[in-house]
Amino acid sequence: MNFIIFAATFYTLILVGMYLLQTKLVYPGSEIRAKPELYGGAGVQEITLTSSDGIELTHWYQPATKPDYPVIVAFHGNAGHTGDRLAKLSYLTELGYGLFQVEYRGYAGHAGTPSEQAFKSDGMDVMNWLKGQGYADEQLIMYGESLGTGMAVWLASKHKVKAVILEAPYSSIADVAQSKYWFLPARFLLKDKWQSDEAIKNVKTPVFIFHGEKDGVIPVQFSRKLLNAIQSEKQATFFEKGFHMDLYDHGAAKDVMAFLDKYVMPPENQKAKNQKADNKMETQ
Repeated sequence: MNFIIFAATFYTLILVGMYLLQTKLVYPGSEIRAKPELYGGAGVQEITLTSSDGIELTHWYQPATKPDYPVIVAFHGNAGHTGDRLAKLSYLTELGYGLFQVEYRGYAGHAGTPSEQAFKSDGMDVMNWLKGQGYADEQLIMYGESLGTGMAVWLASKHKVKAVILEAPYSSIADVAQSKYWFLPARFLLKDKWQSDEAIKNVKTPVFIFHGEKDGVIPVQFSRKLLNAIQSEKQATFFEKGFHMDLYDHGAAKDVMAFLDKYVMPPENQKAKNQKADNKMETQ
């Protein structure tokens, strides 16, 4: 009987601890971020926006270098910041696309407490800023990585953007938490569930998903669940030897570029590219 009481008490303490510590577990934050130049971003502009609750967030922005090319709005994953994602995404700016890297409250030295509600509000601030710069929804592409895929999907469900790219996404944070803490009612303890599998049903534009089969952070099964929920045009690549953070080592950039060529590239650029390919074939 004493053992049963002890076990029940211990289990209850675990439940209480998980509930109280969930913000740290879901949003671990990151170290203070340096200036863009130290990450190779000589042409990166720092854009500081003030949220409705007074939190100042500094994002990174590079305008498109080619006419009619959209801006890619990028949401990074956990345990990092825009600085350590800049090099990975630089191939997109080299192609001519614009890049707006969104930073989060509680990350990269910023004040504020992370939460789903706060992130979504901050994301809307970014969309409003871009709109103020003259960008229409169809001139924007949402790019989400890991945690950031929830933001990319949610904003795309509210705005008819040009396309959505999701790197190692989840169906919901609740699904991931429940799989990791199978011995707890994790999905019921969570305040922030990030139900991407519901939000993505309202996304009307093409979606590309890529994920590693060996991902131990977000199991690939939840990416497939999200893929099945998409009701718009969709493509996916699953890397047999890929883990969570190494997908670009397996050639993800090539797949992303193929998706962009098909669904995003301005018609005149696509025509020129096709003509170039035809000319090359004629000379062979």
